[in-house]
Amino acid sequence: MDAEPATHADFPETDPEALERLRRFGGNKLLGDMITLFLAAVPQRLGAARNGLARADWHVVEHELHALKSSAAQLGALRMHRLSQEGEALAKAGATDGIGRVLDELDAEEARMREWLGAARAREEG
Repeated sequence: MDAEPATHADFPETDPEALERLRRFGGNKLLGDMITLFLAAVPQRLGAARNGLARADWHVVEHELHALKSSAAQLGALRMHRLSQEGEALAKAGATDGIGRVLDELDAEEARMREWLGAARAREEG
């Protein structure tokens, strides 16, 4: 019997070790600053990607999701990284089907990451 294909739900959403690596590398201030910048950038990037989608400007969608993918990976936001990667690939291929769904999932993931990273930042500051 063949195994079921993996879905996003089969993978962890976050990697706390990524935050620990950043803290060891640059201290609490660097980690806190990176979290602050990331949380400020996510809604801007998703908004720009949605605007690009509305204009069928695949380059903009691809660019914004690529940038989000990189930042998410650095901070251990694994599900956000995978979703951004999926959306980036769809945009690169000019595949309109699916990008709206990916952006909707990224919106939901943003709320979870805001809570997780906000708690991590509070621990570092506390």
